[in-house]
Amino acid sequence: MNTNNVTDSVSIECDLEDDLGYDLIPMYRILFILSCITVPLGIFLNIIFIITLIFLAKKIFDVNIHALLLSCIAQLPLSLIQGPIRLYFYYHNGCSPLAGTPLCQLTVYLDYIPTQINNFLVVQLSFERLLLVIKPFIFHRARHQTFSYATCLHYIGLFIAIAFPCVYYPTIMQNGASTIDLDDPSTTQTCDLWYDREIYELFDLLITFVPYALILIASLSVIAVILYRKYILVNRERRQIGSRSHRRLLFSLHLFLLWFILTWSPWVLYDFFQTVLNLTYSVYIDAITTYIVYLNYTFSSTIVLITFKEMRQFCFAKFRFGRSICSRVNHIDLTHTAGPRPTHRQLQTIGSTQTVHYGTRNHRRIHVA
Repeated sequence: MNTNNVTDSVSIECDLEDDLGYDLIPMYRILFILSCITVPLGIFLNIIFIITLIFLAKKIFDVNIHALLLSCIAQLPLSLIQGPIRLYFYYHNGCSPLAGTPLCQLTVYLDYIPTQINNFLVVQLSFERLLLVIKPFIFHRARHQTFSYATCLHYIGLFIAIAFPCVYYPTIMQNGASTIDLDDPSTTQTCDLWYDREIYELFDLLITFVPYALILIASLSVIAVILYRKYILVNRERRQIGSRSHRRLLFSLHLFLLWFILTWSPWVLYDFFQTVLNLTYSVYIDAITTYIVYLNYTFSSTIVLITFKEMRQFCFAKFRFGRSICSRVNHIDLTHTAGPRPTHRQLQTIGSTQTVHYGTRNHRRIHVA
């Protein structure tokens, strides 16, 4: 690999060509231009999400959407902090932090910990969506019950999804992992998490691909249940299960999980095949699929803002999004309905006609009386 280290900084290293000999500078320039749009827009939308969530926390923080909102919160560091860092390195032709430096360790922590928290929460969200489709009131506690088993499992799952990555990665970084390739530290390093034992690599492979597989299984199960109710039970007696708010909740979950699958599938498939088959791949594939994954972190909270009625109405009221849109629509309607401006003679004719009609109407009322 043709590797040139940046001379004006000792904290970053640059790869101008990949192992297959492709020039990487044009790709990084394109990614930088695209990131100049997506990164500021993502920061703006995520700040709006934070403000909306703070003001509406007591109103919308329900057990049915705990995993959804916590997943959006876990994505905030990836959008607000990791996004500008990636934009900076795209600007420097794909330079990444030098392996072993504090900046590289910070980048690894910001990449792995929020990503795994988000993935575990999305797994829990996928199976809770399946349960809500099958049994809409599964998290409701009856009057004679002191607690609900589904609710207890819900909170246990949230605790594990958040606590495990926060404890695992700092521990593994001190025992058996590093940002430097320990097998061959003399070669040019890439800022990433490297393991000195195969068992650690196998475990990392499992916690990376198993959540994605579980999300696919849960999504296919939801599709199967919906198709069964629509086509198998079509000639039997059945009623619409769940209220309108329940159906809106499912619609939000469907869009959120569909966006996750669409943005994560390219990277998961690429990383799975190159890891299992040990293939030599182009950095183009890695950089583009990683950029698509970061689109998930950028706009997932926007899906929640748009699809949840309370959050959407709050944004329209406080940030005046709806007023500007409505005023524009009303202006267009008035323009179309008003038509051409009448002349002075037409105005006189209309005025005299209205006066005659008004007098006739008054005369009829007096005559009837």
